[in-house]
Amino acid sequence: MGFRYSPEDTLTISRQKNYDDAGQFYISNDSASLKPPHLILLNNSNETFPLKNLDQSNFQCLLQGDLPVFKNRLMDYLEMPVFTIPLDSIEEKILKLKSRETKTQLIVGLNASDSILGISPLIKKLMDKHSSVVVFFGKPETMTQWTGIADADGVLLSEKSDSVSQDLAAQSLFGGMGVHGTLQKEIPGMYAKGHGIASKGGLRFEYTHPDSLGLNGDRLNERIDSVVNNAIDQEAFPGCQILMAVNGKVILRKSYGYHTYDKRQKVQNSDLYDLASVTKISGPLPLLMQLNGSGVLDLDRPFSDYWADWKNGLFHCSNKDTLTLRQILAHQARLVPYLGFWRETKRDGRFKRNLYRLEASPDFPYQVDEHLYLKERFTKKIYRIIRRSDLLPDTEYRYSGLSFLVYPEMISQMTGTSYEELLYSEVYKPLGAARLVYNPLNKGFTKSDIPPTEVDLFYRESQVHGRVHDEAAAVFGGVSGNAGLFGNANDLAKLMQMYLNKGNYGGQQIIPRQVMDEFTRVQFPENQNRRGLGFDKPLLDNASKDLDDAYPAPGVSASSFGHSGFTGTFVWMDPEYKVLYVFLSNRVYPTRRNVALFELNVRTSIQQFLYDELSTSSYF
Repeated sequence: MGFRYSPEDTLTISRQKNYDDAGQFYISNDSASLKPPHLILLNNSNETFPLKNLDQSNFQCLLQGDLPVFKNRLMDYLEMPVFTIPLDSIEEKILKLKSRETKTQLIVGLNASDSILGISPLIKKLMDKHSSVVVFFGKPETMTQWTGIADADGVLLSEKSDSVSQDLAAQSLFGGMGVHGTLQKEIPGMYAKGHGIASKGGLRFEYTHPDSLGLNGDRLNERIDSVVNNAIDQEAFPGCQILMAVNGKVILRKSYGYHTYDKRQKVQNSDLYDLASVTKISGPLPLLMQLNGSGVLDLDRPFSDYWADWKNGLFHCSNKDTLTLRQILAHQARLVPYLGFWRETKRDGRFKRNLYRLEASPDFPYQVDEHLYLKERFTKKIYRIIRRSDLLPDTEYRYSGLSFLVYPEMISQMTGTSYEELLYSEVYKPLGAARLVYNPLNKGFTKSDIPPTEVDLFYRESQVHGRVHDEAAAVFGGVSGNAGLFGNANDLAKLMQMYLNKGNYGGQQIIPRQVMDEFTRVQFPENQNRRGLGFDKPLLDNASKDLDDAYPAPGVSASSFGHSGFTGTFVWMDPEYKVLYVFLSNRVYPTRRNVALFELNVRTSIQQFLYDELSTSSYF
């Protein structure tokens, strides 16, 4: 049985609140009838609540009293500095320094039952200076003793401070769920009886349980556990993350296994996996869609109009100057699938001395291994090799990643802003997706945050850990359009939910609706090509196939779309059923020769379990 907040209902919930490592609330059999936490929105100046425009403010959280679940759930929506009162001298200096930043948004959590009476003078001083939202956990009548609360832009009251209350308050704060409560009694001098401001949910993910949607949560979890644990036992992969969402509600988020087969470090929900080719729809594609939506990029003009290197000229031969972006993104452009650029950097198994250095410099900026940096000018050779590559003889569907090596530089040239900077500012920051990154070891993450991939015996001759597995992306220093992104299931799911929402997430239209419609439809069905623009699609006759022959699961609709990755990753969105599915693993550890993930049909089997549950539920 599961828990989902409804202000009007009385639910049976556990006396002992238990949160699994997924951060989801599960109700045990040892339970008693209790009323759900009563959340009441008391102030909402300037419609501050729920929090919006995550990219336009510097968020900071200040906690007074013990609120661990509230803090952890906040981090699912947006990672931010968290300070717990009282602060030591160093923490206070850091807080004061950060508070000098413009457009600071404070989130203040007050646990009245677990802290000294009254707001800390430091918190009060910061609240006077910056926009603030206060979440007060305690009895309404005690609020009169906390001077200054009513001055906050937003005030949310939670009459209880248990784990469930903390969780739901955090979800409400970010618009994961609505608030509809009203005061049962007057708070003298502050708020009248019956006061309460309604706030809608559905702005961002709601974290709930399958049973809240009429699904059999126990059965779904048991079936998934069985397949995953069997796959781990057969060493298809050492560990994985899985996330499922239905109609914007995350009903399952779970981590299994370990980083490696020696079982030294368990997989956590915060861990970052190498996304491999899922990068294609997570990195360059959203920016290409934005450029198309703004009229800057035409799908049917020659791509060489935007990437001049493909222009054919007297002394600059190109067989690609008439190819369109539509043909290229639908893998209908006759481009060869792959070119092994990295082989050009070695001779007789040794790294060419003129192309590599042991330390970084302006001329050798591209880090491909722990102490190995590639020459900057080598990228020009890559572009030249791509331009001179043959075209396949027949105009038919043939998957190729070559163009995705070009997009980052093309996007940078078109916009005047570096590709990576643009991606973070225009896509990931509005989503609150801090755990979608290139080169995570350069962004404050450590190897303990990242499951390793392959022991590379071909190119780098070392264990690849925290750096991109794909060799083509590696020669670009890890920042490429074909591979290179790392992420966890939760933050990747935010991007995929934005796609599912027709380009909208958190109240922001990140990609125009009509652009999403165009990119996610089959482009060349007459050529038996199932692909959208960048996105993969189901086999054209997928619904008629059994599980072993279908791609992806046979239960998905024809309107669904997604992508897979070589390292053992997979994402799929289904607009018809409002379903989102994310699977991340490091199946290439310790070698790419391990194909048990495919032989066991793990990813699509798990996907089909969800559709089986949906077909027997009353949700649709």
